Amino acid sequence: MKKASFTQMKDGTKKDYLLLKKHEKDFERRTADRILKFMFKLNNTLEGYQISRLEHSLQTATRAFKNGESEEMVVAALLHDIGDEFAPMNHSQYAAAVLRPYVSEKTHWIVENMGYFKLTIPQII
Repeated sequence: MKKASFTQMKDGTKKDYLLLKKHEKDFERRTADRILKFMFKLNNTLEGYQISRLEHSLQTATRAFKNGESEEMVVAALLHDIGDEFAPMNHSQYAAAVLRPYVSEKTHWIVENMGYFKLTIPQII
């Protein structure tokens, strides 16, 4: 694979930046594939629950689909917990940041603030 000729951004040429732009576009196009690949890894994470994070995500998306929600909301439901692996204390914001370029402001807000909705659910201690 061709690589840019510079090690410091200030030394890049037009040719370098055109090459990088091509690679970046290819990388962006494969975002959905990388996310789906990552989702399958959620089958073996967050011990203690009766179902895996993947199963939870699939259940959530299925409920949204059966409820007649938009395709955007179904995808958001599927991906709402992808931040658990890397940002367990603020996974809502992580997931919202990943989805932001692809969803409406409303859907982004719902995902970003889902952690607050969990606070209203009674907890058994």
